Amino acid sequence: MTALLSTRDLVVGYEGRTVLDGLDLDLPADTFTVIVGPNACGKSTLLRTMARLLTPRRGAVLLDGAAIRDLPTRDVARRLGVLPQSPLVPEGITVADLVGRGRQPYQRWWRQWSAEDGRAVEEAMRLADVAGLADRAVDTLSGGQRQRVWIAMTLAQDTDALLLDEPTTYLDLAHQVEVLDLLHRLRAERGRTVVAVLHDLNQAARYAGHLIAMRDGAVVAAGEPREILTADLVRDVFGLDCVVVPCPVSGAPLVVPALTQTSAVPAATPATAGVPVGDA
Repeated sequence: MTALLSTRDLVVGYEGRTVLDGLDLDLPADTFTVIVGPNACGKSTLLRTMARLLTPRRGAVLLDGAAIRDLPTRDVARRLGVLPQSPLVPEGITVADLVGRGRQPYQRWWRQWSAEDGRAVEEAMRLADVAGLADRAVDTLSGGQRQRVWIAMTLAQDTDALLLDEPTTYLDLAHQVEVLDLLHRLRAERGRTVVAVLHDLNQAARYAGHLIAMRDGAVVAAGEPREILTADLVRDVFGLDCVVVPCPVSGAPLVVPALTQTSAVPAATPATAGVPVGDA
């Protein structure tokens, strides 16, 4: 396995609290990697540190074997496209202008906007299904539309790898599937390396070629979903009893939570079936 991004003895924290402590991890190139885990387990912290948005206290993030902190910012921006959680929208900016900002790593004082930039922006808006919104102000859009515009901006950056923190936030189920299908196609057809934090474990299992399960700032398991996603792992990471069965559509592992006393619905008996409560 060739690693595009790696961490070595990575220690990251906030305000005296350590979130990641001595983390060693390899993210394979040309693969859709999904990071899962309970809230506040360090998923977003890991992604932000790999994107050089956070500075580790100790250790290093390696991009193709080189310490990312030592690389020029413009070079990193041409290699890694990053979509953080809830990015701020500049007031009054149009969709086309925001997507165009993905081309900034290619600008120089002697090279301004080019036909190549225009083609990249048009293609990114088409892929993200926001071309029809090009002249709309971003701050007038719905949450789902905004999310697809941000994804388009990341695509316009035309990088080797995409790092996305909860890219399906605010999207209804149909658009969640569209976005994940898009990311899957970018990996399969264009050789992009995709790394995403997702909350939906079944979506993660369906789309990931490489799954990373985290708990309390540590990696509990990493590998292909079919190899590592078991009922024991789900119980260990999420504290949830379940059964794991093959998905009838994709064949990927499908997590089915176990019924509890409060969620179980008693089966109707012949004596009471169809009888309204209180009339039996």
